[in-house]
Amino acid sequence: MDSFIKVSIPFVAIVLLALAALVATLAVNSAPAILRYGLNLITTSGWSPSEEVYGLLPALLGTLYVSALATGLVALIVPGVVALAWEYAPASLRGLLRGLMFYGTALPTVVFGLWGLDYVAPLLRSLKVPGVCENASPTGQSILTGAVVLALMNAPFASLILYEAYRFVPFTYREALFSLGATGYERFRVLWGLIKGAFLGALLLTFGKSVGETTAVSLVVGNSFNIPLCPLEPGITVSSLIVNYVTEASLYSYMLSTLFSAALVMLLVNALFVAVGLWLARKAGGWR
Repeated sequence: MDSFIKVSIPFVAIVLLALAALVATLAVNSAPAILRYGLNLITTSGWSPSEEVYGLLPALLGTLYVSALATGLVALIVPGVVALAWEYAPASLRGLLRGLMFYGTALPTVVFGLWGLDYVAPLLRSLKVPGVCENASPTGQSILTGAVVLALMNAPFASLILYEAYRFVPFTYREALFSLGATGYERFRVLWGLIKGAFLGALLLTFGKSVGETTAVSLVVGNSFNIPLCPLEPGITVSSLIVNYVTEASLYSYMLSTLFSAALVMLLVNALFVAVGLWLARKAGGWR
């Protein structure tokens, strides 16, 4: 066996043991709430700590609502970014655009959250149409604000995946299109067909990241414990629920266990979408 592999095995084992310990901790601490409330824990919307009544449905639906909207917005942004980088921008600027994608991916999420609170929330509040969404948030902190902030936060990440997938398209394909005199739009339209799987994978990964995002969403989503139908209404997500209630959870018998249950559900959903997204990205983009 290669000596490098021998040295690596203990570190890999430590990482796997840490992940197993994380899942076990969530499962053990979730058990009291799961045993007490059963399926009502995720199918009801009551939240009254003084009566020990807890329902995670608003937070679960809010998480899916915000994440789905954010992923949809990312789906509109990313193709344009990749087309600009590969088919329209000068080759000398391509590296700069790639660097900006890396930089945007690495920015702290709290920066996006504060920007969304100071700029996006007032902007969306001013766009309120009379007669539409009567329960719109007066502060602008809403499901839509959370989705816009998440979309702009995750767009560099998804763009980078598509950028790399586009880079793996064999040069002969692009050369053939150039020889036929295809325009930038025509080249992108043809080559896009080769990376559609990577696009779907990037969107699933974006959805998984959005489900688990905490800081930025907590600042702009409104943290209102209801089930909003209009995206301009305030809502709550699982991550913002945990952040807002964890400090007082020790005062109640089942609140902390309920929050662990919410984290366990979020972990399972996140793991599912990340796994499917990576599989699709590798299959379509040639990633190893």
